Amino acid sequence: MTIRCDDARLGIAQRTVPWRRGNRQMMNLAQSPHIPETGKLPGVRDIPWLSVYAVRGFWELVRARLIFERLEAKAIPARNKKAKAAAAIEQPISPARLARISYVIPRLSDRLPWRSDCVIQAIAAQNWLSSLGAASEIQIGVENPKDGEFGAHAWLLYRESVITGGDIAQYHVILTESDG
Repeated sequence: MTIRCDDARLGIAQRTVPWRRGNRQMMNLAQSPHIPETGKLPGVRDIPWLSVYAVRGFWELVRARLIFERLEAKAIPARNKKAKAAAAIEQPISPARLARISYVIPRLSDRLPWRSDCVIQAIAAQNWLSSLGAASEIQIGVENPKDGEFGAHAWLLYRESVITGGDIAQYHVILTESDG
């Protein structure tokens, strides 16, 4: 299936991009022709959208950091329900836009002078998607590898695609919207 996307505000012409909604699979950034390939730096053609998304991503990460200061883990299901209610009239988000958000948030997070790990990234992306009229859900999972070390991770789901959080296959969900 292909979806037609248009980002005229950024000077990008309409194109069809492949879109396959995976079942809780990591978003394939190669879906969008406007995302640098894995391991490659952005090129000159990426500057128009990247500058706009970087400014917005920075703002959302700052905002998420402030929210995180007051957020308790038990409040995440209520936050998910609030995001879902705010997007009562669900606006479809183009695959290119989702891929760009998924590309920008973690890369900016790595370059900030404050803690901006998985929970903050998920909050930032959820705020961004909510402002676009899209419902998303922050989930928290745990991993218990064979060597005995415990690991926890947070990610953001939009429909069934992981927007932030990378590969979540090894995590078992412990906190989701239905837990509130």
